[in-house]
Amino acid sequence: MSGFAVASAPGRPADFDAFAAGARGRTFATGAAFHHAFTRHGPGWGGMTIAVRAGEDGRGPLAAALEGWVERRLGGAWLRAEPFGAPAGPLFAPGLDAAERVAAARLLWGELDRVARAFGWIGGDLTYAGPAATDPALRAPASLGAERVDVSHVIDVSAGPDAWRAALRKRARQQFTEAERLGVSVEASADPADVGAVHALHSAQVRAWGGREPRPLAFYRTLLEAPGGGVRLWVARAGGAVVCGTLVFVDPEESYVWWSGSGLEARRLVAFPYLLSRVVVECGSLRVSLGFSNREERLTDFKEQMGAAAVEVPILELTPRPRTPYHALLSAARDHLRGRRARGVAEAPAS
Repeated sequence: MSGFAVASAPGRPADFDAFAAGARGRTFATGAAFHHAFTRHGPGWGGMTIAVRAGEDGRGPLAAALEGWVERRLGGAWLRAEPFGAPAGPLFAPGLDAAERVAAARLLWGELDRVARAFGWIGGDLTYAGPAATDPALRAPASLGAERVDVSHVIDVSAGPDAWRAALRKRARQQFTEAERLGVSVEASADPADVGAVHALHSAQVRAWGGREPRPLAFYRTLLEAPGGGVRLWVARAGGAVVCGTLVFVDPEESYVWWSGSGLEARRLVAFPYLLSRVVVECGSLRVSLGFSNREERLTDFKEQMGAAAVEVPILELTPRPRTPYHALLSAARDHLRGRRARGVAEAPAS
């Protein structure tokens, strides 16, 4: 390719969905099904896309892109490239060579910085995926923001499901057979009633943990209804009732186990480990991501027992670009609260 041009605009370009479907760095959050469901049932944020195109006139095919959502509250604005906590970052055309990716990335970050200054964003975040996750040359300059590292857990199934299962500890394999012995059955389901049952279990968990309000049930139903969206729901039943379930974004390279609900009965029946084992076998992917654990030791231990390995994921926290004294004060207050939370975690006694 000879030369690139960059521009930003509200919404998605007409050719974005086709580009994103085969782009390097794609995640389920960049797919058409997720975009449709989030637009209909999300918090109403305005979408925007920074597009790098081949050709200096800006009329060529997409070479790189970054989609974001602008959250507005308290008079300020934040860029959210992680809608509903779903990881999404810069995308690159598969045909670009290393030098072209670097050139496209520089234009992408330069335009992001320009837009952030023009609109006075208080901050924001995005996840590096694909090439940008492993190549620092494709990531934003330090002037645009600071990187932090989160940890995801991924199961390698490239040698086949049988090899994955054989490598597990004996106790993990015993849980699967124990669940079967106790009458647990697992299946992929498209029944709207099953989505509602899993959502009810998830909502009860969120309330028990004191977490945020669960995402709307209509959002998940819309995801599952999208034709060709690659979204599947697996449920575990016992005595005809749903005891746990999980929604999975299925992709040949890496499927993502994103959202689940589980009740006390599932724990007694060790149904959830068995459910995940069936997902790993049936999704047909080279890798299965079990997502982030917020560094909670209990969740980390469970994922490692399922054969998942820790993978560091770099995340960009955008530098605030306040345009008014009020926005500067808002940004300083936010940083102060973050610092207090961080110190509280660091100073907390070990349990």
